[in-house]
Amino acid sequence: MASRGFIELLRLADLARARKSGRRGGQGSDWQGVVFEIGGQRLVAPMGEVSEILMMPEYATMPLVKPWMLGIANIRGRLLPLTDLSKFLHLPNRLLQMSQRKVIVIDHNAVFSGLLVDQVLGIEQFSQDQYRAESIDGQSPFAPYNHGKFYKDEQDWFIFMPSLLVQDKRYSDAAI
Repeated sequence: MASRGFIELLRLADLARARKSGRRGGQGSDWQGVVFEIGGQRLVAPMGEVSEILMMPEYATMPLVKPWMLGIANIRGRLLPLTDLSKFLHLPNRLLQMSQRKVIVIDHNAVFSGLLVDQVLGIEQFSQDQYRAESIDGQSPFAPYNHGKFYKDEQDWFIFMPSLLVQDKRYSDAAI
């Protein structure tokens, strides 16, 4: 399915919720992110670092790569390397069928890559005063890719930065 359209639908659904609740959407001080879940952890990635969301595409496996590198998919003529983020982070397998999972596509500094996650829950909007410069637990596999959190609705929304992931040498070196 066309995933830029999926992100736009998520954005419009958030705008509709904002209007219904009386919250003003689209202000410059607002921060928007794509909420996803992986390994039982709910995270939010900045909208500016997520290019699109895909259903799991067909892909070709590659020889001599690490187990977390699933293969390569052809997405509208571009080759998209697919990474199982759970395997990369050594998280327990949640036994979800591949067809139920989603792919978050990042296109950052000449890195075009797809991150397989358990589910994408939508777009969430935060205000600047909800931001806290508090990191996720240092023992968490998400810690190297975390950049603070938002506190909203009496819960923590930890920020996952795909830009930090693509800078990780372990991620960029998928060859065995």
